[in-house]
Amino acid sequence: MKRYISLAAAIVLYWPLPAQTDTLQVSLEQAEQLFLQKNLLLLSERYNVDAVKANEIQQKLYDNPTISTELAVYGNNRKWFDNGRNGQKVFGIDQVITLAGKRNKRVLLAKEQTTEANHLFYDLMRTLKYELRQNFYTVAYADELISQYSEQMRQLQQIISAYEVQAAKRNVPLKDAVRLKAEYIQLSADRNAIVMDAISARQTLQLLMDTTAFISTDKVKLETRTLPDLLQLAAIAKENRSDLKAQESQLKQEQLNYNYQRALATPDLTLGAGYDQDGSYVKNFYSFRAAIDLPLFNRNQGNIKAAKSTIRSAELVLQYKQSEVDKQVAASVYRLAEAEKEYKLTEQSFNKDFPEVNKAMIENFNKGNVSLLEFVDFFENYNIAIRQLNQLHKQRRLAWEELEYTLGTRL
Repeated sequence: MKRYISLAAAIVLYWPLPAQTDTLQVSLEQAEQLFLQKNLLLLSERYNVDAVKANEIQQKLYDNPTISTELAVYGNNRKWFDNGRNGQKVFGIDQVITLAGKRNKRVLLAKEQTTEANHLFYDLMRTLKYELRQNFYTVAYADELISQYSEQMRQLQQIISAYEVQAAKRNVPLKDAVRLKAEYIQLSADRNAIVMDAISARQTLQLLMDTTAFISTDKVKLETRTLPDLLQLAAIAKENRSDLKAQESQLKQEQLNYNYQRALATPDLTLGAGYDQDGSYVKNFYSFRAAIDLPLFNRNQGNIKAAKSTIRSAELVLQYKQSEVDKQVAASVYRLAEAEKEYKLTEQSFNKDFPEVNKAMIENFNKGNVSLLEFVDFFENYNIAIRQLNQLHKQRRLAWEELEYTLGTRL
């Protein structure tokens, strides 16, 4: 049994060491910088923005002219391909002239599509940054708690080793050594659960930063800050939320599309010029021609009606999005207030003297001044307390991150 406990101690205490040969020690700012430089999803979305922007160039281009020709193959003169000086050939050139400002309306619509693509890019960046910061602090607080648990297990292992020696000499009951081993196993299981969370969060960080290095984080202390009131925070969110701006852009696109569909009711004008060598009433006939559709039946009524309906639909979606943002801000503020309240309570009750009390309890137990039941009860409660304290601090930090994510900007 002693050999198994020692082996478990060795595995658990050395588990945090990375399997990789390289370790990447980063602050939050450095992690964000690597994320912006190397995240593949972000780079892919940037190319999508460039593709959408290229559509602006396309919509600015004028229609190409059309050149046509007609050459003689065979006629009553029984000559094949008589296209010479006394033969017959026809040439023409035509150009479509768009009316009702269609080209400019297409360009405005393409520009607004680029604006939406940019907002979607920044919204993706906002979401991925939030995920990065969440996992960064998950790793930071997990590593801190793992270190505390490892120290507790190291001290408990020393006590177990001493008890096994005394139990072998029959100076203490064997059941006391078994009770301490059971406590060790429970603490090891609790620590292992935290290690698993840290591994998952670290893997996400590696993916977001596109690295295979073992990531070690520098935790930043969060100072208490005074928040603006709820109305001000809601206004900040509406000013900075890229997903909300993307929806506003979508509404503007529908309005621009409505204007464009109305312009399409006006037919385009086609102008052209032609030359006919010997097929008209005179030789070498030069002509000018113009053509335009008569809007008698199709005046684009269906598309105009559809565009008008989609404007109303986009307006309702935007109203919903604005209401959703207001509620998200209110919920984030409430969660942060609760986290701050719990944090202040723990700061008052769980002060810096607690580790010293823990140390004193272990020393007194080793000297025989404290019974096994008293020691185990204190040991269990102390370990629960440091874990809860760690979680409360983490929740406070993540509540701040959630609020700033909801606002779309740093406070």
